[in-house]
Amino acid sequence: MEIRVLGCYGSQIPGYGLTGFLIDAKTLLDAGAVTSVLTQEEQAGVEHILITHAHMDHIRELASLADNICYLNREDPLTVVGTPLVIETLKKHIFNGIIWPDFSAIPSTEKPVLRYVAIRPGEKLQLGRLSVTVVPVNHKVETVAYVVETGQNEDRVAAIFVGDTGPTDEIWRVAGKVDGIRAIFVETSLPEELRDVAELSGHLTPAGLAGELEKLGPFDHGIYIYHMKIQYREKIRREIDLLRIANTHLLQDGQVIRI
Repeated sequence: MEIRVLGCYGSQIPGYGLTGFLIDAKTLLDAGAVTSVLTQEEQAGVEHILITHAHMDHIRELASLADNICYLNREDPLTVVGTPLVIETLKKHIFNGIIWPDFSAIPSTEKPVLRYVAIRPGEKLQLGRLSVTVVPVNHKVETVAYVVETGQNEDRVAAIFVGDTGPTDEIWRVAGKVDGIRAIFVETSLPEELRDVAELSGHLTPAGLAGELEKLGPFDHGIYIYHMKIQYREKIRREIDLLRIANTHLLQDGQVIRI
């Protein structure tokens, strides 16, 4: 599995993108950064997009991606995967014909640009060579983590993408049961001095991250930190270093991880 980091920050200035991961060139996880990074040819190759939740920094460039795909005249729609509430939110507040066109009916309902597929916690969905399972996490709006798996038997590998969250439990129980996990992507948005803000907004600080990873137990593979607020990236790095949290890596835009 190849994971390309299109954007990994919880805020944006030039050169720092909002959250977006491209998996095996065909599947997006979140769409904070997509069209500002991928070429037209790369955008044309995207077949599926997994949405963790409907906050703007995770869906912002879905609108421009749909618009671009509309004019590529490709045969198959872009499949947008999310919980029923996330899909309802996208339809009602973004692709509603007012804020942005309803690309599930353009150019026609028989051949739309977007196709929505609802997935509920605990369900598993096959998307090409990937299988995905959703697990609820604890944010201010309905948010899920995705367990993304590929391969069979002893060749099976998996990555977990924990959507925006504060302290949570179920994803760590699930992680302990999934074979072949080789990477965990988890947010750490704010430094300890803003712990009250983190708790209020449903995010983690470095100490909060350490507490979550204790629930996971020993893990010998990479733990990739994203969704840092840009202003505090280096402070978050120093605090994680001081806590000696093993196997952690602060992501950077453009990074490619192969597992």
